[in-house]
Amino acid sequence: MREAFSKRRTLEETLQIFKTGIPPMDMQFSSNVTEIARLNQTTNMNERRTCAVIGNSGVLTDSKCGHLIDSSNLVIRMNMALFGREFAPDVGSKISLMTLNSEQYRNLTNCTQNYGNIAIDGLPSLCRELLTSLSRMNGSILWYSGNVTHNNEMKTVLAALRHLYNLHFGFAYSPAEIKSEVTKVLKLRAPSSGLAVYAAVTHFCSRIQLFGFFPFYKDPTNRTLSTHYFEDVKMNYTTNRHNMPDEFRVLLKLDEKGALRIVNDCSGKWNNDLLRAKFKGYKHLKELID
Repeated sequence: MREAFSKRRTLEETLQIFKTGIPPMDMQFSSNVTEIARLNQTTNMNERRTCAVIGNSGVLTDSKCGHLIDSSNLVIRMNMALFGREFAPDVGSKISLMTLNSEQYRNLTNCTQNYGNIAIDGLPSLCRELLTSLSRMNGSILWYSGNVTHNNEMKTVLAALRHLYNLHFGFAYSPAEIKSEVTKVLKLRAPSSGLAVYAAVTHFCSRIQLFGFFPFYKDPTNRTLSTHYFEDVKMNYTTNRHNMPDEFRVLLKLDEKGALRIVNDCSGKWNNDLLRAKFKGYKHLKELID
């Protein structure tokens, strides 16, 4: 998988991490790897043996996977999800990278522009959740894979988070868009951000485990699930533009081939063999969730 993705995107095009000590307003972004090298503001991720990519599915509630997640050399969490503390037994507390999507970026921009003089506890719930998640990062890296080239607004947001709320963390960006490479390699029309992160992680991880990637309303024990482990919401997986059930079929095939390992329960209640057995005979995964 690393070879397949590397033919279309190099590590340098996938992830650039700003060096410690560069103030947000001095950060310079580029989509050209030669220019990036000349600027000499960023580094890449070193090779890691074991990496955990944490999805946000409600299947992780009562999964007891926290210890296994925290034992990984590198832990990548998705889309500003809350973790640690009350969620630690199921999703762990360790963090290396936290992804930020474009919607959350817009929300952070709104929060810092309109509520910059208000303490976190007094903020609207959306802003409070975003900043609470950032406050738990403990010097790890926030990773935005959207278009930030010459984006002064991003610098302003990062500076505001540091100066208004004393939030200190590293920052990384993707010089080139990642999802298009997933589309070409895995033949998926609209891959999710989670699958894009998996593609990126193949560049620097030897063994990859995916936790909380599970787009279904019930687990194999017939337990009803919420969409996210940290909030009670429900997504329509069949109408979602990412076609997540079919994407999960691809992940299962990659698991079978050893390109990754899917982990959704560490309590011993069930494993992926139950899922594979249930999938046999279904031409379309939509039948599983109707």
